[in-house]
Amino acid sequence: MDDEEALAKVMERTLRSRGYESDLAFTAGEARKRFEATDYALALLDVRLPDESGYGLLEELRRVRPDTAVVMISGVDDPELGRAALEHGAYAYLVKPVGATQLYLMVVNTLQRRTLELDHRGSLQRLESMLGERADQMRRAVELQAGMLPVSPFKEDGFEVAANFMASREISGDFYDWYRQDNGVLVFTLGDVMGKGLPAALMMATARAALRGSAGMEQLDAGIKRASEVMAAALEVNHAYVTVFHSVFDPRSGELRYVDAGHGHARLLRGVTGQETLPVRSAPIGIFPDSLFGVGTVTMNPGDTLVVFSDGLLDLRPDLATKDVLLPYEARRAGSAQELVDILAQGSRTRELFDDVTVLALRRV
Repeated sequence: MDDEEALAKVMERTLRSRGYESDLAFTAGEARKRFEATDYALALLDVRLPDESGYGLLEELRRVRPDTAVVMISGVDDPELGRAALEHGAYAYLVKPVGATQLYLMVVNTLQRRTLELDHRGSLQRLESMLGERADQMRRAVELQAGMLPVSPFKEDGFEVAANFMASREISGDFYDWYRQDNGVLVFTLGDVMGKGLPAALMMATARAALRGSAGMEQLDAGIKRASEVMAAALEVNHAYVTVFHSVFDPRSGELRYVDAGHGHARLLRGVTGQETLPVRSAPIGIFPDSLFGVGTVTMNPGDTLVVFSDGLLDLRPDLATKDVLLPYEARRAGSAQELVDILAQGSRTRELFDDVTVLALRRV
């Protein structure tokens, strides 16, 4: 588009001879009609048009046709005019007369730059979309996880159970669960999925659902074996495994039957002064396809407390990595299960965590 029609027609013929389709408009009004009808890749725009300033049309084009590259043309070799053109969004500023070779090279370079910018813009949009999808997935995973964890503490006749849980990231690999069956026994579970993010949340949901169907005082080993079979496909796809302490407790007799599948962090407090470790251990779920899960049995007396924690607690209390070390005195003397787990997990909400911290306590009263 140029107010000097002869020069504009020469430029049009030059571009057409090099294989570029082009149209002419000699006023801003004509140019607007052209842009309404056609999506142009490049516009050559004179600084001075008969009916208005080319700068005004440039700003309008940047709003309504942001994908069109605009090159300003002027008969005045003025650096200030060139700087203003670039500041208003022009790709380049040319001074007339424009030779055929100069015009051709300018068009080639401008179109190449436009292609790169459009590719870059498309990549940013795809990235933003992926980030948005990821954020939505994380939000749903957080909601899923939060909705699955039971409310602490939980007290009924003969026992109390409590948890202190702090995730190192938005999505935790730790999960815990407790509930009473129709026969009155309490199912008590702490697991750790070796992984983070949405896959961990989905596997956590699978593990929790599978383990909920595996409890039974008489066939705890067979039940957890079935749960491992249910989780096998998800664990294999995600190259993950699950450590779990899974147990059932009878408040009437005090009998606790458990499977420790690679977990290893359980302490049985005998009143205030005694402490025992639970000896029966098995491999984590997902390590070996034909694992056998050993079942251990202990009897909890009134005043005894079972404490189970994830390995993230060892970052706060490295001394607990040694199984024979007694739990801190103030924790052993805690007046309730909730107070006990809160003491053990003290600092988890103020320190930077590299792993999830989960502490459970089951006390027979």
